[in-house]
Amino acid sequence: MPQPYARPLLITTDNGVQDAVLAVADEAQVDVAVAADVGAAAPLWSTAPLVLLDVSLVEPAMRLLPLPRQGLVVVARAIDDPAIWRHLMAVGAEHVVELPDGAPWLFERFGRSLQPDPAAEVVVVAGAVGGAGTSTLAASLAYAAKRDRTPSVLVDLDPAGGGLDLMLGAEGETGARWEELAGITGTVDETVLLEALPRADGLPVLSWSGESHLEPSVGAVGQVLDALGRPPGVVVVDGGRLNDPRAAVALARCQRLVLVVPLRVRAVAAARRLLARISPPIPPTIVASGPAPGGLSPDDLAAALSLPVAAKLPDDRRRPVNEEVGGQPPTSAQWQRVCRQVLTAVADVAA
Repeated sequence: MPQPYARPLLITTDNGVQDAVLAVADEAQVDVAVAADVGAAAPLWSTAPLVLLDVSLVEPAMRLLPLPRQGLVVVARAIDDPAIWRHLMAVGAEHVVELPDGAPWLFERFGRSLQPDPAAEVVVVAGAVGGAGTSTLAASLAYAAKRDRTPSVLVDLDPAGGGLDLMLGAEGETGARWEELAGITGTVDETVLLEALPRADGLPVLSWSGESHLEPSVGAVGQVLDALGRPPGVVVVDGGRLNDPRAAVALARCQRLVLVVPLRVRAVAAARRLLARISPPIPPTIVASGPAPGGLSPDDLAAALSLPVAAKLPDDRRRPVNEEVGGQPPTSAQWQRVCRQVLTAVADVAA
């Protein structure tokens, strides 16, 4: 099997973990680079197609390496300390594999590390605070891409948001939602997945069921996003306020983060805390939303965040009514202009 120039990277000080990983790699015919500590791994961190991080090195990695990153897997021989799971969620790993039981999964993941990079652009839309208009903007961007004949998918990763299909009036459409995908553990066929999703006016939407308590794991979300990202197009993810660990999986895979910030003092403070917490590897696209009861302007927001503001959401009084009734997001000329501005900013940074 041909090898890419960049090799998967294993970071561990545990000889047992190293032996177990290299045994699987040998079976998969994959050459793995090994680093004995986080510092030695730094030069290869951003270029490795897959990084296997020893569970004991999660905390130093959080301090010294840029996170999140796509293709990060935590490896361990056993995890006995329940407190470690908090760090595992914070690091944004797509999966935690315990060896030797997880060897079959790791074998399959090594195979995927040799596949071409995803063709789709993954855009995560998040809000600094609740009620910022995040879901409406995410849906508007997906529909805007579809109108431009770009294949697009809308993914709801805000389990507390009530369901994007409900907002779009598609809650009665048949198709797979997160509850049907909760048990996924292996590679997902992208063609089968896209055909299984319900449609909202022709737009594939992956949302939450309002009647089920089954929820996908972090690993299942990673597998689904990997599948949706393989075909060319745009995958727009509603990440809510990025409080859920599954949103971190999307953040690690995205080419652009769009952050919606209301023009209010507390929302600006919340945006600064959020950006400090997630430390996005590339500058986010900032979108302002009104009203501004204290008179804050987009220029004030840009100065407070030291980032340019790409657009301002229209002050559309009909938006709450549209969201309540259900249906397509606003399609006024103002909204279409905002979508063009945001998608252009995303494309510029991706290029």
